[in-house]
Amino acid sequence: MSDDNFKDYMFRQLVQRKLSRRNFMGTMAAAGVSALTVEGLLAQAARAQTPKKGGRLVVGIEAAQAQDSLDPLLYYSTANFLMAFSLNEPLVTRDENLQPAPWLATSWESNEDASSWVFDLRTDVTFHDGAPMEAEDVIYSMHRHYREESEAPSKSYMSQIKDIEKLDTHQVRFNLVAPNADFPMILSDTRVHVTKRGLEDFTGTPPGTGPFKVVEFTPGSRYVFTANENYWGDGPYVDGIEFIGIGDNTARINALIAGDINVLLQLDQKATRLIENSGVGYVVNAPSGAFLNLAMMMDREPTSNPDFRLAMKHAIDRQGLIDNILKGLGSMGNDHPIAPIDPYYNSDIPQRMYDPDKARFHIKKAGLENVPIDLYGSDVAGTGALASAQHVQQSAKAAGINLNVINPPADSFWSAVWIQKPMITSGWDARPVPDLIFSIAFSNTSGWNETLWNNERFEKLLVEARSVTDFAKRKEMYDEMQLMLHEDGGHVTLGFRNYVDAARHEVQGITPHGSGPLGFYQFHRTAWIDA
Repeated sequence: MSDDNFKDYMFRQLVQRKLSRRNFMGTMAAAGVSALTVEGLLAQAARAQTPKKGGRLVVGIEAAQAQDSLDPLLYYSTANFLMAFSLNEPLVTRDENLQPAPWLATSWESNEDASSWVFDLRTDVTFHDGAPMEAEDVIYSMHRHYREESEAPSKSYMSQIKDIEKLDTHQVRFNLVAPNADFPMILSDTRVHVTKRGLEDFTGTPPGTGPFKVVEFTPGSRYVFTANENYWGDGPYVDGIEFIGIGDNTARINALIAGDINVLLQLDQKATRLIENSGVGYVVNAPSGAFLNLAMMMDREPTSNPDFRLAMKHAIDRQGLIDNILKGLGSMGNDHPIAPIDPYYNSDIPQRMYDPDKARFHIKKAGLENVPIDLYGSDVAGTGALASAQHVQQSAKAAGINLNVINPPADSFWSAVWIQKPMITSGWDARPVPDLIFSIAFSNTSGWNETLWNNERFEKLLVEARSVTDFAKRKEMYDEMQLMLHEDGGHVTLGFRNYVDAARHEVQGITPHGSGPLGFYQFHRTAWIDA
């Protein structure tokens, strides 16, 4: 690395707060950089870290989908979440330690058994049309998720709400069907946004409380927002933001390097060094509980066959996937969605390893040895999902499993492939508590149950665990649920992946967050352009 590249790299590490001031000074001194130069870079970094007004963000997303929506009940993908957080906001967010933090709500308190929760609301928030945000808006928007006719995926966990009472103009009480000590975290979910009372049509330019207002939102085509000049919080600092769908990973990376976009959602892990060496951008890297997975539907052949599922679970070189697909930016999975970093992780389940002999035994028992079987893979489901499908294809060959990898058109993945084809590679963002990921991805009441897992004991434990405030007892219940999925489910955790995004150097103010890409979908509120 040249002297100039070294200084540029160290400067970026300092600006992005990946390096302390003391370590920066020590490393530069050890490299022989003059004190005058170091002081100049420190001053420049201080200026760079002071937000500036103006400029425009152009974000490259993995695909523009016809299903994209600004209705919280219909949010569909990682990119859709990112766009939605421009307009709408939750009552509760998550801090850097992944704990619940106030947002549109300022505080909350439960009764003794956590079956009832009182939330105080901010008094200084208005919707984009000037109407104040009040208790009626919260009641209305929350009720849309769990009302009887709702088909939203969020219904699986929001239906634990029995009713919501207005206590004052800016205070509400949530009464739950059963106690839930984690209820504030439920309200930090990416779909549980507050919208204006009475609003059902989210086409056109619907009003929200967020940092940006809609200029144009044409699903599958064009997404443009402008800054909310009356935003209640800090920011936004940029004048506007546009989201551009670029389905091909290489094309998206080239667009960032060329300057056609200045932020990239979901960087292919294999390209991290390319971005770092480009001289024009940097990588935003956040360890998380997000994962890539193989989803095998349990109601159709061949994935309904338990021996076929076991064959697949033993036929995957998981460590090779971490090393070669995630480039070390992740950790191994064990066929349930709880990450090793989670306090509820069941460490007593033996790690399932690559074993072609066991896989061959089960594929023979299923009568499917060397029979061509389709496996659908698309990075629309999560960066690395296509490469993961190809990796699974190669490692399964040694077991006599003949997989045909199909990469469907990006704009039809959610409508024609997901929960349609028997076997696909998929991907999920991290959830802060097991209840959320179990409810949305594995409950038989959820429309996002991609494997159609349906287990009576699992459903019983899911509901009962919410009422348990003792950690050890709750962990026993979640341990059992993890074991059920590990042994019998159609879910194969290929690997837990870091959130890896990228931006050009002129974009500052992005803070990595373990709950979601690009600062838990909220980077556009804190980002600024340092032209």
